Formats: sequence, structure tokens, C-alpha cells
Amino acid sequence: GKINTDKARKEGRNGEAIICINPGGEETWPRLVSAHGQPNCPFVVMNNSYSTSYDLGNKKGFEEAYYLKRISKGFVFRSFPGPWEAYLEKPDGTVELLESYKTKPKLREVAELVRETSFKRYAIGNDRWMSGRM
Repeated sequence: GKINTDKARKEGRNGEAIICINPGGEETWPRLVSAHGQPNCPFVVMNNSYSTSYDLGNKKGFEEAYYLKRISKGFVFRSFPGPWEAYLEKPDGTVELLESYKTKPKLREVAELVRETSFKRYAIGNDRWMSGRM
């Protein structure tokens, strides 16, 4: 069925946003905005289960407001309007902020920093699955 009436689509809906839970690949996002929103309305994607690029975020130019991605030996995090952050997960399960970025970094850059820092500090002893078992 229709979510919006034809009248609402033609005349607009002020102050509304689009919120999509697991909308699929980002190639569908512009169609969702076009079909259900007005120009410049907020478009919120929650729990997108996959990315169509091997990088951080999306390649369609949408702003990531809240972002958390596990990488080898740590995480990449962002909470809008704050910076992008690279975190190291330590052997005891705590995390340490290694670097903040004003603009979205490349996944390869962040992953390399976190992985190399982990190896320099802990060698092979930083494995969350083997902690305390060796």
C-alpha cells in the first residue's frame, strides 16, 4: 500500500524525516528519498546490514551521524557532529582512542594504524578470543 497520499507527495510535508531500518544497499537510498521525502529532508538509516564499498560509510554522499564499525584489533566510531575516531581494543577488553579525524578517513588508513599499534604494543598477545588462555 501507499505510505503517503498523492496530495501529501505533491504538496509536501514540512518538518518530516525519513527513517529506514536496514534499507539495503545504498544504491536504493536515493529512490527512498525521492519516493517518500521532500528535498533536503533528514534521511536516517539505521542498522544497515551491509555496505557496497570496502570503506567507511557510504559512497553516495550521505552524512554518517552515528557510525560504529569493528576493524581488526579495534573500532571506528563517529557521533555527529564529532570527529571520526579510531579505537584500539586492548587485551583486557578496554579501548583507547588512538586518533581523531576531522573528515572521514579511509578504512585502510584507520585499520593500518590500529593494527600496527596493537602489534607494536602487544605483539600477538592482543587477541580478544584468546585473552588469558595462553
